[in-house]
Amino acid sequence: MQSIRRTDRRGFTLIEIVIAVAIVAIFAAAMTPMVFRHLEDAKIGKAQNETEVIASAVLGYYKDVGRWPYTNLNGPDGNAVRRVISSTDIASGTGPDAAPGAGNWGTYGTTKPLGDYLYYNNPDDDSRTDGSAADQDNQDWPTSGPGAWRGPYLDSYSMNDPWGHAYVINSYYFPGAYTGSVRHKVFVLSAGPNGVWETGFNSNTPEEITGDDVGTLITITN
Repeated sequence: MQSIRRTDRRGFTLIEIVIAVAIVAIFAAAMTPMVFRHLEDAKIGKAQNETEVIASAVLGYYKDVGRWPYTNLNGPDGNAVRRVISSTDIASGTGPDAAPGAGNWGTYGTTKPLGDYLYYNNPDDDSRTDGSAADQDNQDWPTSGPGAWRGPYLDSYSMNDPWGHAYVINSYYFPGAYTGSVRHKVFVLSAGPNGVWETGFNSNTPEEITGDDVGTLITITN
C-alpha cells in the first residue's frame, strides 16, 4: 500500500510578514535619498550638456553670419535685445546668496526667442514659432553667399532645462551697451534645480556662475 506524504502548507505568520515589511521599509528609506540624488545629478548633467550644445550653436551662427544673436530691429543688424531665451518659461526670483543683478536673468530688457536665430533665419523684429516670417529679403540674413545663414543650428525651436525653465543668454555682445570696468561674460544659463537665479548679471562686477545655476560661457566682451 502506497503511503501518502503530507505536505506542509503552513504560510507565513503575521510576525514574519511584519518583519519582512519592516526590512523592506528600512532598505527603501536608506535607498530613496541616494536614488533622488542620482536623478538630480543626471538632470544637472543634462542641463550642462544642453548649455554647451546651445553655446556651440551660437558660435556656429556667429561664424556663418558674422553677428551674435542680439538683433531685434526691422533688419538683422541691430542691438535691441538684452536676453535671448530658449522658451517663454523663464525662471524668476533670486536665491539667498545671489550675486549683484541676478534677478535680471529673469526680467531685464527686451527678449527674443533663441529659435529665431538658430532654428529659423528670423533675427529681425518678428517672432513666429512656425517660421513664417523667416528668410525675408532685406530683413533676415541671406541664405547663400558670404555671410549666409546655414542653419538650423539646433534641432528644435524651443527647449526647456530639466526643471521646466528656459535657458537664458545675457546678450551683451555689442559695443556701447556695456559701460563697466570689468569685461562682460556672456553665458548660456539655467536657473538650476532650485529654479531661481544666483549668477550675477551686472556690468560693473565680475561674473561667475554661482549657486546651483548651470551654464556655459560663450564669450567675453568689453
